[in-house]
Amino acid sequence: MILSKLHLENFKKYTSYDIEFGEGLVGIIGKNGSGKSTIFDAILFALYGEAKKRGNKDILRNANASDKDAVVVELEFEFESLEYKVVREFRGKAMSANAKFFKNGELTTTGAKEVTAAIVNLTKMSKDAFMHTLFASQKELTSLSTLKNEDRKKMIRKLLGLEKIDFVEKELVEKSRALKNEIDAFREVLLGVDEIKAKQEQIKASVEKNNALKKDEQNKTKELVTLKDKEQSIKKELDVFTKTKEQKQKLFSDLKLLTNSKSLEMLNQAKLIAENHELEHKKEELASLASVKKEYLSLQEDLKTQELLKEYHLKRVGLTKEQVQLREQYTKSKADIHVLEKECEMFEQYSFDAKNMEQDLSIRQDDIEVKHTIEQELLLEMKAEQRIIDETNAKIANIKELGQGSACPTCTRPLLEEYDNVINSLNEIVQGTHQKKIDTHNTQLKNVQEQKAKLVEQKKEKDKEYLELTKKLNIIVSKQNDLSRAKEHFTLVEQKGMKNKEELKALEQFSYDETLHAKVRKEYDELTPKYKHAVSLETELKRLDAVKKDLEKVTAHIEELKKKHQDKEQEYNKVLYDEDAHKQKLTQHDEALKTVDAQTTTLNDIKVAIASIVGEIKTIQNSLDNNDTQLKKVQTKKDDLRDYEKIKTSLAEFKTKLNAKVAPRISSLASEMYSQITKGKYQHIEVSNDFDFFIYDEGKKYPIERFSGGEIDLANLVLRIAISKTLTELSGASSIGFLAFDEVFGSQDEARRMEILEAFHTIKEQYRQIFLISHEMEIKEMFERVVEL
Repeated sequence: MILSKLHLENFKKYTSYDIEFGEGLVGIIGKNGSGKSTIFDAILFALYGEAKKRGNKDILRNANASDKDAVVVELEFEFESLEYKVVREFRGKAMSANAKFFKNGELTTTGAKEVTAAIVNLTKMSKDAFMHTLFASQKELTSLSTLKNEDRKKMIRKLLGLEKIDFVEKELVEKSRALKNEIDAFREVLLGVDEIKAKQEQIKASVEKNNALKKDEQNKTKELVTLKDKEQSIKKELDVFTKTKEQKQKLFSDLKLLTNSKSLEMLNQAKLIAENHELEHKKEELASLASVKKEYLSLQEDLKTQELLKEYHLKRVGLTKEQVQLREQYTKSKADIHVLEKECEMFEQYSFDAKNMEQDLSIRQDDIEVKHTIEQELLLEMKAEQRIIDETNAKIANIKELGQGSACPTCTRPLLEEYDNVINSLNEIVQGTHQKKIDTHNTQLKNVQEQKAKLVEQKKEKDKEYLELTKKLNIIVSKQNDLSRAKEHFTLVEQKGMKNKEELKALEQFSYDETLHAKVRKEYDELTPKYKHAVSLETELKRLDAVKKDLEKVTAHIEELKKKHQDKEQEYNKVLYDEDAHKQKLTQHDEALKTVDAQTTTLNDIKVAIASIVGEIKTIQNSLDNNDTQLKKVQTKKDDLRDYEKIKTSLAEFKTKLNAKVAPRISSLASEMYSQITKGKYQHIEVSNDFDFFIYDEGKKYPIERFSGGEIDLANLVLRIAISKTLTELSGASSIGFLAFDEVFGSQDEARRMEILEAFHTIKEQYRQIFLISHEMEIKEMFERVVEL
């Protein structure tokens, strides 16, 4: 893997940044806090979707970016002669993750988890393996020689991934112990040989008893079948008696129903004869009232005519009164319209003034908003500058707390004579740059706030003038509405007067006589009772024909019922039924049922006994079967325990072989580089299987602690490079073509730095890219390519 380009948007301290990585020895140079380490945080985030330290996603977003601004990281790299590009994004307030993966410009994978899986599949390295293999810091290098033996072994085993084997080995021990406990627990519940034999004998005795009961059950079943046959025979005879009795009872009910029907029809016949006689009498009475109906209808027409003439008379009187009122309203409406038209004359002028004033107020409001925007921008800039001052002051306080003899938290070099320079430099940044900007912004802010306050006051005065003008305009608008309604009312009054005049002219042709009207009404009222009685008689006589027809039907139906009654009576007398014989047969059937029930009870008792014995046999057999099952489980667990022991043995052998392979390989790689860096002064670095380090000086082996600080730093460097090389070989990631080191120069003098750089130039043949991160600005000329931050 060779890194080509990196693009950042709103990622940590970078708002927007692009970098192109060249090949060879590349220096990432910048002052403390310039964002050097952030570059490789972004590379790790692009590949695996996570920064070096896991935490809240919000810390990835630039402090000046809003929730709407996306966090974007794009990384282009070459792998096995193919071009790849990975894009990671966090969007929205919830920081929703998205990712895309391109191969030779073609989109192949989308989705955050899917892209991570594709990267792991391509490089054959997880995030942790990638970090341990390709990244190293000064703290990590120093730890190789300064940690206690056990701690150093743990660190190296973690780098090499051997702690996973230790974890598996521990798990195997725990599993084996648990299996042994389970096997011991099973022995407590398993049946002994004597218990098994006793249960088998018990099953045999129960089977013999069960066979005897089944034989008895067969005999009792045959007897029960004979008893049931006898009971069924008696039941058939009893059914004949029951059917005969039911037939006799049904015929009696039918005969009684016919008698009742005949009686009801005879009563209905008498009622219809009386009604027919009464209707004939009313028919004669109606004939005598024939002239009344004709006279009543004539009076009714005369009365309608008089009522219509009265209506016309009353309408003419009403219209005459209404015309007087309309004349008064016409005069008043005309005067009101004249007054309202005078009051609305200033509407056009007020409307023109209001529009001009609205435009003026809008312009003033725009000016106020512009001043407000400038005010907010100045406050934000002052806040940003103050945050930088606070961060710088915190650094100053931290350095003062560490003291002159303490190591720099970034490069581990003692501050010593640089202590005052560093403090003064930081104070100068605070006072000379950021505080001066705050003071300038503060002066600008006061001017803007004064201008804004003056504009607001002027706008308030204009608002008052506009309010007064609006009130006058609203009054005129109200008067205009009144004028419109007054004109509408005037038109309606005028139209109503014309219409009434026409109607009065049309009503002049009609004449109304109140005395004549009263006379016709009196004659009509006197004749009405007779007319109503005649109408009532007509209504009643409509039933005469229907009554005569019903009388004929009822008479015929009575004759029919008499005939049916005679036939049903003869049929009833022919049915023969002996009630005493029926009762005797019922007694015989009850006795037969009791005998069958007794035999059934006996047979059920035998079946219950058989079921009980079968249950006992099943329970005992289940106990034996369960014992066999538990024996098989115990055997399975014994087999598992044996397998675990074999795996533990194999794993121990694998660890021994791996240690025997890894330690010599690290030693070989480290020795070759260390000899070259020291120009042959030290020929060999030995790494034991327990990861203790020794340096050979003139053929003798010495612990690494015996040598000077610079020599130890060089040894730590070549050992860490050798570990990375070995990790790459073990993981099979042969196409990873770069290494990255963070602040590895430490306390080296210029000559040692040159030696270290020469060593990096030597291994450049194996790694096409080597990145060195440093805050030492004076060494930037030593690199083939420099990225200065």
